[in-house]
Amino acid sequence: MEISARTSRSVERQGSLRSVASEGYSRHRPELTALYAIVRDNLETFFGGISDGALEVRVPKHARRELEAYLGCGIPCWRGLARFRCRDCGESRIVSFRCRGRGFCPSCLGRRMCSTAANLMEYVLPPESGLRQWVLTFPFAWRATLARNGALLGSLTRIFEETVQSFYAHRARLEGHGCAKTGSVAVLQRSSADLRLNPHVHAVFLDGAWYEQGDELAFAGLGHLRTTEVGEVLECTIRRIGRHLRHRGLLREDPEEEQDAEVNLAVSAVSGQTPPAGPQWQVRLRPLERRPLAYDKPLCASQDGFTLHAATRAGALDVSGREALLRYVLRPPIAQDKIEPQQDGLI
Repeated sequence: MEISARTSRSVERQGSLRSVASEGYSRHRPELTALYAIVRDNLETFFGGISDGALEVRVPKHARRELEAYLGCGIPCWRGLARFRCRDCGESRIVSFRCRGRGFCPSCLGRRMCSTAANLMEYVLPPESGLRQWVLTFPFAWRATLARNGALLGSLTRIFEETVQSFYAHRARLEGHGCAKTGSVAVLQRSSADLRLNPHVHAVFLDGAWYEQGDELAFAGLGHLRTTEVGEVLECTIRRIGRHLRHRGLLREDPEEEQDAEVNLAVSAVSGQTPPAGPQWQVRLRPLERRPLAYDKPLCASQDGFTLHAATRAGALDVSGREALLRYVLRPPIAQDKIEPQQDGLI
């Protein structure tokens, strides 16, 4: 099999493949996983039911492409392959092409998780700063709308990031460091561990703020974070989000009943109690229920259906902990080892 010039150059840059041979290379086999069998055995039936009108739902084109591409990911006879040969020892390896998906494939998303975390560690986040994860979840009544409106979800994410950054700057000013600033990396997760539709924000912040000290920059760590401060950040976030939505006319007190098939699919995916394909199941989006500020556990606050968690931290000297934290926020939505077919046919 011939190799393109681009592939040949990449092989030359990588050098000898003896280390790969000594470690025992084995091809990734997605066709042996339970997730692959589930998608393979049910995808065409699902699409056929939609085409015949038996299922009154609509799958977006990008979601359909992701699912179809996943079936060919890592399968040599489906997507193709490349043969790599070492010029020094003559060892060769067959590598299957990937789907390079960005929304569903656990293998491709896992590779992107590792590469993105390594890039953040080496080139983006300063090694002198500790990292803290802030997780914001939205009320149930908003999740279906946020899942379909990416621009709105992005706006609310920016409001949340600016609120937490203002908190870090305020704490730095109290310690005598004026004009201090911090930084963050935010990742939008769209599902819970049980695969219910749950758009929420995982943001990793520098756990402190940078300020000018003469001609140089110095870092002031946050120190002790109090649970009441997490509650104050959540209250400020909710106020700013409310002003943003009311100013743009996006906050309705009495939501109208929506009959769109995609809306019904999103609503049932949020509830997790009804089959997503059932058009007879509909859940009315209710306005937010006012609930007082509560502290469920240390460094965790909830109010009006929102929750904010800030208990996870990795110190500046904990290199493995910092990378593990970044991988966690970048993780794929589906964990293949947690999917198990039962004897009754359910998953």
